[in-house]
Amino acid sequence: CEIKKKSIFIFIMVRFVMKKKMILKLLSIIAVVSFFTTSLYAQPKINRSEALKVGNTIPNAKLERFGQNSIEINDLVGKIKIISIVPQLNTPVCDKQTHQFSEKNGGLDKHIDIITISTNSSEGQVTFAQKAKINNLIFLSDNPNFNFGKKTGLLLEGMGMLRRTVLVADEKNVIRYVDFVPSGGLPDIKGALKAARKVLLESS
Repeated sequence: CEIKKKSIFIFIMVRFVMKKKMILKLLSIIAVVSFFTTSLYAQPKINRSEALKVGNTIPNAKLERFGQNSIEINDLVGKIKIISIVPQLNTPVCDKQTHQFSEKNGGLDKHIDIITISTNSSEGQVTFAQKAKINNLIFLSDNPNFNFGKKTGLLLEGMGMLRRTVLVADEKNVIRYVDFVPSGGLPDIKGALKAARKVLLESS
């Protein structure tokens, strides 16, 4: 009987040790997987003030244009450009900003590109432009991958929208003017148009 009790005790201890080893192995595997996953996907947050500093080249990124293949920022070289970045079309402030660049640019649209970037789908952008009767702006979508927002630091994490910003860049995509717009307000439209005219005069 005593031997039997000892055997049972030994059996229990062996099972306990084996389970403990299995748990430790499992924890080790989880730790390794977690480390590599974090290393793979963790990306340092980009500071928009650094990425979009005057004198810097606009970071290259892929965007979508309705009816075309993906377009890159680098494809926009060759013309002076105003880039109007809005969080979401079909909202009052974004609509007003877009209309003003379309209707109150003083004829600049005949000499430079005026581009609107938002996270609306390219289909949604075309629908907006048709309803608004806007045909002198280029609409580019940062949906669905937010590549532009991530590269420039303009992505509002967790919201899938971009921070309201206006850029003026020369033919080489070098930033000559930047306006990081406070939340809820309109950009300095006149200031952006003035900056674009100055770049246009310098290049002529």
